[in-house]
Amino acid sequence: MKIRSIALAIVATLATSAALAEGPARKPAGPQAAPREQTLVQEISAGMRDILRAVTPEISLPTIEVKLPALDARKGTSR
Repeated sequence: MKIRSIALAIVATLATSAALAEGPARKPAGPQAAPREQTLVQEISAGMRDILRAVTPEISLPTIEVKLPALDARKGTSR
């Protein structure tokens, strides 16, 4: 009876230690698709920018001329 208990304890210990042990590092199944998706998004955004530049009219601000009066040295002095 003691032998069965000891054998059962050994089997249980081995099973739990195998279950808790870390397995080998998993490798990704296939190549990463992120770089392709990123280049696709960049191409789409560049195309959208070109379309916006073509559709949006160029905005030009009117020129503003500021003319200051000439300073007269005689008016600024007090007598």
